[in-house]
Amino acid sequence: MNGKSVELQPAKKNRRKIIRSIAQLIIVVLLAVILIKAVFLTEKRGAETVPLNNKEGFIALSYFGVSRNESPKYVSKKNLEEQLTLLEKQGYQTITQKDILDFYQHDKPLPEKALYLSFEDGRTDSSIFAQNIMEKLNYKATMFTYANKMDTTDNKFLKPKDLKLMEKSGYWEMGSNGYRLTYINIFNDKGQSLGVIDENNVPNKTTIEYYNHYLMDFIRNQYMIPSETRQEMEARIKKDYNLMQDIYHEELGEVPKAYAIMHANSLYNNMDPLVESVNNKEIKDKFRMHFNLELGAYNDKEADIYNLSRLQVSPYWSTNHVMMKIRQASRQNIQFKIGDQEVAQHWKVINGAAEYENNEITLTSAPSSEGRILLKEEMPDQYNVNFAFKGNVVGQQAFYVNYDEKTNSYLRIVLVDNEIVINEKLPGGGIVEKERFPLNEIKWNEEEYAFNKATVYTYHDTQKGSRIDEEEYPRNLTEKRVFNIAINKDKIEIDVDNVLSKTVQINPKLQGAQIGFGALYSNKNTSHEQYADDIYDTLIEDILITDKNNQTIFTNQYTNFEKVKYKSTELFNHVVDFFIETF
Repeated sequence: MNGKSVELQPAKKNRRKIIRSIAQLIIVVLLAVILIKAVFLTEKRGAETVPLNNKEGFIALSYFGVSRNESPKYVSKKNLEEQLTLLEKQGYQTITQKDILDFYQHDKPLPEKALYLSFEDGRTDSSIFAQNIMEKLNYKATMFTYANKMDTTDNKFLKPKDLKLMEKSGYWEMGSNGYRLTYINIFNDKGQSLGVIDENNVPNKTTIEYYNHYLMDFIRNQYMIPSETRQEMEARIKKDYNLMQDIYHEELGEVPKAYAIMHANSLYNNMDPLVESVNNKEIKDKFRMHFNLELGAYNDKEADIYNLSRLQVSPYWSTNHVMMKIRQASRQNIQFKIGDQEVAQHWKVINGAAEYENNEITLTSAPSSEGRILLKEEMPDQYNVNFAFKGNVVGQQAFYVNYDEKTNSYLRIVLVDNEIVINEKLPGGGIVEKERFPLNEIKWNEEEYAFNKATVYTYHDTQKGSRIDEEEYPRNLTEKRVFNIAINKDKIEIDVDNVLSKTVQINPKLQGAQIGFGALYSNKNTSHEQYADDIYDTLIEDILITDKNNQTIFTNQYTNFEKVKYKSTELFNHVVDFFIETF
């Protein structure tokens, strides 16, 4: 035995305990400082005097929640700051609910680039992690809340005292998502009716196949026949609005001016006319404006103030994805984030937008078209390329070889919905598929996928079984695929994840000497999606291009020092997240 065990060395064991306790104390103190600053809102928003010359309209962005780091449900603090900072640099200024009312009711102009910013669900983390960003940019936002969350013990949701402090700071104003989030007319994947269930009491979201929200329809029986009369339906819905009104009056002194119904896009669209009528009356009686839609970012002068639209930002969207969505909806002149200018100099953007940061390139497509970048340096006859694709599984992530920009000819290796497809485009010809190779199936959690399907449906629909195709993946599912590709004059050897290994012949007519990357959305006709986003991000990580002598032609990989620094930061973030979630 070379040494004593730790159990037999109490001094050493105590030192470890002391070091661990000190580390934990430092983290707790740091978190306390962050929380105190966020919750007590020591900063006051300064008034701005800006020219008012915009008579056209405004963009509206909405976030479900904000997390400290990456999350499948909520935008990260880092991404939120990047997105809002880029908008602020382009001259976007936040407007208030009063500004919107004055714009539509009194023809008062808005700032040239007007932004209505909001956060939904009344989450505490949204307030904590967004507050510092709001202060830096002098931005103002609406915090939408559910009235019934105000008297719960659930600390995930803001309480009236918090909301009052936020409003007093000048950075926030109040809005409402309604009284509660409750699902009705629920059917599971076996066609069985589950009735009415509050969000917190849903037994297993992965088995929910059809559902609607409390205000969206009659309550129906297992055959989707109304189980309440028109009068009972109207009384039920009116009661919900009145309960909401009473709580806001009691806790905040008034009902917020702005409303965002759950779920969006149904009212004035495909809702039962009788249900629509009672909702319409209650909303117009109790609110001054309504963000009913979530399909676009822009509201023009002709928009109905009770049918306004906001763009709900998905957590997995890149900053340039958000910018592309704004440009798509508003046709405003939008600038994109470039990132590392030195790395960007090596690449030419053919279409879309590209951001270069650390060991990653994020390539964002334009709507319904491919984003594409080319490496400016020409390749030798023989070379190797290593990289990883980290975009969403549902989409097209492409690598181009033997690219000739003049003749638009190339050989293309595409990762399409978890398959490898080899395409060829000869000079003057069209795109031809040469080969296709399936990859191993990906395991995924159905919860988020299954709960993005609020819609109008019939009893016949509910009996069809699950709409989830086992061979179909959710659009927000990501998977890292590592590629090692050896290119010779007449062939390429492709290795994916050290599992798939294929050799493909190169047509001698392909004489180009450049490489490139592409990004394109997958157009799918599915019944479970309200709409499909036609903008796509591919993330290209750890590119290393070497010649036959193993000399580096291009790389964006971390150096050893940078890798250690990244791992250390990642470890610290995991520890902090643990304390946030635990305490």
